Amino acid sequence: MTTAYEVEEKFTEHQKTGANTYMIPSKNMSDWYKGELLFVRKVEAGCVVVFRAMDGKLYSLNDVQLHDFKLL
Repeated sequence: MTTAYEVEEKFTEHQKTGANTYMIPSKNMSDWYKGELLFVRKVEAGCVVVFRAMDGKLYSLNDVQLHDFKLL
């Protein structure tokens, strides 16, 4: 289980060193595959914006949706 606050802390820490921040779904869900690598682009207003390479789109995930994702 991940929260927007946890992602924001890690994302900010990674931004200082130039590292990327990644997340993965912790289980198969509709349109999401367990272990699929997602790139965190930004955190804003309690939501995490991730880039999904599989379809090349950006997705905004709130705390409820982040419950099924794992921060790497």
